[in-house]
This record gives sequence, structure tokens and C-alpha cells, in this order.
Amino acid sequence: MPGQIPQQWLDSGYMIKADTLEELAAKCRIDRAGLLKTVERFNGFCETGVDEDYGRGSRAFDRCHGDPTIKPNPNLGPIEQGPFYAVSMYPGDVGTAGGLVTDEYGRVLKDDGSPIAGLYATGNCTASVVGRCYPGAGSSIGASFVFGYIAALHASGAQQIL
Repeated sequence: MPGQIPQQWLDSGYMIKADTLEELAAKCRIDRAGLLKTVERFNGFCETGVDEDYGRGSRAFDRCHGDPTIKPNPNLGPIEQGPFYAVSMYPGDVGTAGGLVTDEYGRVLKDDGSPIAGLYATGNCTASVVGRCYPGAGSSIGASFVFGYIAALHASGAQQIL
């Protein structure tokens, strides 16, 4: 439920809880001064409403998912009062900025732009249909459904693609 941290997350060490930022840094084994400086910088962004590091809240798409009671930027709430929580983060991807290039039927293309006979692909193994951006949740899986359908129709020899 919103606002409730599952006890198993804390018990397992997946999530770390502390009453102060100094205690959080110690429990996470990270640089205390670095954490305090980072939080101070972030809180400054909250005051100005401009995230100079990542641009959070700079797009209407982002702002509509923020908290409208927080001003001047609904995506930037200050970190001021404990308890404080931390989880380990690891890089990963949700989409792709590369991969197999396909045509409008989902056929995999050779370097010269010609299709490889009988080879179709869709999803995160292919170059994104929206280029180097991620317009929002579902964009990669939505394209997978659409191009999977189109590829199946094309591979089956169907004449009409809806």
C-alpha cells in the first residue's frame, strides 16, 4: 500500500532505513559528506524548480505525473525530514538505442537495406521505432505488439494489414 514499506524489504537489507542522513550514509557505507552535499544541491533545485542535473519536471509528460501541491516543480520535493530510505541501484535498460534494423513489416535488414529472407524481429532486440528517446511507459512493449502482429501477417502472406 502507498506509504507502507514491506517489512521484508527492511529485514532482507534490500531497503535501508535511517533516522538521519548521516546514519543512512553510515549504513550504506557511502561518503557522508558527499551524501549531504548531494542532498543540499538537490534541495536547491527544489527551491528554484529547475533540476540542473537531470531536468526532472522539465517536460509536461513528467509534470503530469508529479505532485501538484509541490511548487514550483511538482517533480521536486525537498529531502528534509526522516526517516530516510535507500536501495542499491544498478544500471540497466528498458528499451534500446541499437539492435537489429527492421523494415515496416518487421523483416530484419542487411547492411545494404535489403531484407533477410524469413527473418523477422521486434522488441528490445531491435532498433527502437522511436529513435533515441523514450516517450513513456509502454512504448517499447506497444511497438513489440504492433510489429509482432504486422510481422505475423506478412510472414503468413496475408494481403491486408489492419
